[in-house]
Amino acid sequence: MQVVYVGQNPANNATGNQYWPEKVTAEPGSMVQFQFWTGNHTVTQSSFDSPCEPITQDANGTAVAAIKSGFMPAEESADMGMIPVYTVMINDTKPLWFFCGQGEHCAGGMAMVINEK
Repeated sequence: MQVVYVGQNPANNATGNQYWPEKVTAEPGSMVQFQFWTGNHTVTQSSFDSPCEPITQDANGTAVAAIKSGFMPAEESADMGMIPVYTVMINDTKPLWFFCGQGEHCAGGMAMVINEK
């Protein structure tokens, strides 16, 4: 399992509206776990062409069931001694693009990709 830190990178204590790392390569059958350390963020699937909009269909125009974590309020969970997580199963090697749906976070650069081509 690979881990993506959301809002804070505990390895160096960096904080911000960011995913660490912003690029992940994951094999089919593996999982990527998003750990929400600070803030109130989401993991929302998008596309390369529209990085700050939820995806609704694939490149062929077929409707897709997009990955969407919903908001994860890290501070409330930290008060209870927990870190919210959201895990994504990787089914193939196609790129998966994600952004944070909180306010202007995506416009400020809070986006990432799994299996970039």
